[in-house]
Amino acid sequence: MAIFIPEKIGAKGAKAIHIKRTLSALDDAHVVRTPFARQQWLPDFFIQHAKNGWLAIAVSDTPFSAIPQAQLFSHDQPTPFEELLQRFHAFSCATAQPGETPLKKLILMWKCNTQQVQHISTRYAHKYGVTFISRDAFHQGGAQLISRILAPVSTRQTAMLLGSCFPEAEIAPASTTHRLFRRDNSASLGRYFLDYDQEWAAKLDLQQPEDVTDAGKDFSLRLVNGVAGSGKTLIALSRALLLAELHPDQQVLVLIHNAPIVADVQARLLQTRSALPANVTITTFFAWARQQWTRLYQRQPDCASAQEAERLIARLRQQWPALTQPDAILLEELDFINENLIAELPAYLQASRTGRGFALREKERTAVWALYEAVTRTLARPPRRAMLWSAMPRDICMAADHAAMQRADHVLIDEAQFFAPAWFQAVRHGMRQQGSLFLCADPNQGFMKSRLSWKSVGLEVAGRTKKLRRSYRTTQAILTAANQILQQHSTSDSDDFLQPDLTGMEPGQPPVLVQCDSVQDCIEKLINEMQAAHRDHALSLADMLVVYGSRVSAYALYEQLGRHFGGETVWWFNKSETRRQPPAGYGRAYLRMANVDTATGLEAGVVFLVGVEELVSAAALADAQARDHSAAIEARARKLYMAMTRAGQSLVLLTCERVAPEIARAFAATAPLPQASTPQT
Repeated sequence: MAIFIPEKIGAKGAKAIHIKRTLSALDDAHVVRTPFARQQWLPDFFIQHAKNGWLAIAVSDTPFSAIPQAQLFSHDQPTPFEELLQRFHAFSCATAQPGETPLKKLILMWKCNTQQVQHISTRYAHKYGVTFISRDAFHQGGAQLISRILAPVSTRQTAMLLGSCFPEAEIAPASTTHRLFRRDNSASLGRYFLDYDQEWAAKLDLQQPEDVTDAGKDFSLRLVNGVAGSGKTLIALSRALLLAELHPDQQVLVLIHNAPIVADVQARLLQTRSALPANVTITTFFAWARQQWTRLYQRQPDCASAQEAERLIARLRQQWPALTQPDAILLEELDFINENLIAELPAYLQASRTGRGFALREKERTAVWALYEAVTRTLARPPRRAMLWSAMPRDICMAADHAAMQRADHVLIDEAQFFAPAWFQAVRHGMRQQGSLFLCADPNQGFMKSRLSWKSVGLEVAGRTKKLRRSYRTTQAILTAANQILQQHSTSDSDDFLQPDLTGMEPGQPPVLVQCDSVQDCIEKLINEMQAAHRDHALSLADMLVVYGSRVSAYALYEQLGRHFGGETVWWFNKSETRRQPPAGYGRAYLRMANVDTATGLEAGVVFLVGVEELVSAAALADAQARDHSAAIEARARKLYMAMTRAGQSLVLLTCERVAPEIARAFAATAPLPQASTPQT
């Protein structure tokens, strides 16, 4: 069956049903495109076939009696039917340059019979280069006729048709990583568009339902599961901007997991447009939650840092000697209680802790609950009245009245695999009743905190999920290496793993492992590699991303990068002053630097991993295996998978410790960096 983009065609009522039924007879190599209503006149549908070309279709409701029977245009003003012919002809002429095949045209005469259409064809078909068909003939053989009259067009014409009729599907060059390494020395490297699956997903359920039954539903829900680099963020942003355009009186909210990707997305968008639409907000979940909490409780929330919370746990835990876990692990357990909206001890004793990585007996759970209450009570004492960060969304959910919350009509969540149950529940409270919720997730990076299911948090995604298996960001070599490491160390159900489709991917070079003598040696070799890439391979600083872990001093790394490349050319996403915007304003090329814990969603042509020994070293892996911490091993593998798949063309791992053999096998010892097709500035 043909692919329909969007899924619901533009016609209304019974007409839409009949037209879609006929077009559905086309095979899945055909794409039926319905353009959105804009200022310029456009045909009602387009049929696109990768090999056989394009066809534009207009539907006319003009009855035969309203079509001029006298000499063509003998009257002063053209009739609506004549205006349709003129517009269709002008549109077709505008799509072709000298030497190119004009776009084929078909007009479906909805209120004319076959004999009447024959008469119309005699008068108008040759003059306007258009084929006419009656409704009955369309139902009986429309698919066959379309297959016969489709005609190939040039690559330029295809790009022009997509860009002018479906501008929402175009990807700005600043938003794609592969653009930097296209082996093309022509003056123009072409234009980029969402693929069929991406565009189909972005345009699902954009219009409000007209059917009374559908309109009575609480809210609409869609989930896009995709491998790393499959374009999930592009889909979410494209959909958000399209919703804002189609519904200018409605509020569109895009929630992203961490601040660095929000800042990066904002920077990329501002390269292609002067400002976001007024009804679109892009922010992190906790920035949004902070605003909503303030509206509900009429004061600013005061959240204890992780270090402060761990110090408090270390002091209070002495009352419960049964607790032997480290302070950081106990803090994670307190967060688990908040994130799962557990309200009392009996519920905690019965709660599933699947995927937590360690077991707790009833006595230990009772002690944890007592510690949870003590920490919560101590932080909440006046005058400070503080709380754990994880308590903020819990408080939103537990509020007696949610009337003060600011409501969004459409919410889009990127990196939804990292959202906790309380986060989803808080978001639902901040949506209008008949709003839409659109989720993008990569189950390979980690799935639903604590291995929960979508259904368990009240999200029924069965039959409403689209899987994207093709990666456009990275190479076959890098994605294969990352998947190999993940599968070796994963104990999860294989159904949770999204197997990528490697067909047609650029082969690329294996990721590179650089063994160093010390942490400082890692930094020096990193700078040398980056200088060589910048100088010898014509790569700009914006083409490179440094992802660092806990084994390297972030400040030392930042200072040394600044000394070599210029202080205002390094954008450190985790520095308080530059978390939300670049150091010297937008419109400049920056070398980006991010902690591995906040790197999800970022991307670059060349990625350097440094100081991530906790994810790759043989000693760290052996220690986790000795403790039988299978969940911790899997979590590290998922984090490493995420870090590796940030790379578009080249990945370099620098380490001063021996790498675990099963991880080292996925890397090569040395390899040259790719060379940009055109010099970058």
